[in-house]
Amino acid sequence: MVATFDYKGFAKDLTKQAEDFIPKDIALEHKKEFLERIYNYTFMAGEALSNDDSIKTPETAKVLTQIISEWTFHKYIDLLRSDIPEMYHENILQKLAYVAYEMAKESALSNLSEEEMLHLVEFQLKKAYEKSCKLLLDNGQITQSAYDNALRLSSVDDMSKHLCHNVKVVKGKASTFKYTVSMLCLGVVTLLVNVLAPDSPNTVVIDTIMLVVLSMYIGLYIGYKKFGK
Repeated sequence: MVATFDYKGFAKDLTKQAEDFIPKDIALEHKKEFLERIYNYTFMAGEALSNDDSIKTPETAKVLTQIISEWTFHKYIDLLRSDIPEMYHENILQKLAYVAYEMAKESALSNLSEEEMLHLVEFQLKKAYEKSCKLLLDNGQITQSAYDNALRLSSVDDMSKHLCHNVKVVKGKASTFKYTVSMLCLGVVTLLVNVLAPDSPNTVVIDTIMLVVLSMYIGLYIGYKKFGK
């Protein structure tokens, strides 16, 4: 198979990465089973994609496997934090993994961009998650409050906010546009003086001053563009 890759090793690597990002409340009570599930779902996804005739390259198989693994990570956190009994978690995760697999594969076959793929998978997964929880509600297996709470939770959004707080915002470089316009205006004024009063003694003085000012500005402008990064 063209798309064959070391999905077992890849599953181990992603599980190790997941261990570094487990929220403290989850790690405190559920670390062992959490990591086991992440590994199992990643391994199964990798194995299936590695043996799928429609997936042509190992790189594509890896990307799709990682998408499934990451969404399993986030939705499992949501389930563990919700009031949905643990006996229903596995069934929901299986449905989500199936949807993620089909959507990710369909995206790859449709040559969607990575951003389009991620949006599609996220949209369909949220629908599948809501549908699974609604089924439990309709069957009387969970309460309305448990259902509402499950839909409010979003590990992926929480982690995104946390990462945003740690991003160093680099201020953009100040624009030189207004200074350039000022120099052009002074240049136009100097030109008009030379046209309207070419024989005036003041014209020589103005020309000299403008030459010095423009020379200084050009030097500063070049230095700013070269070293002001």
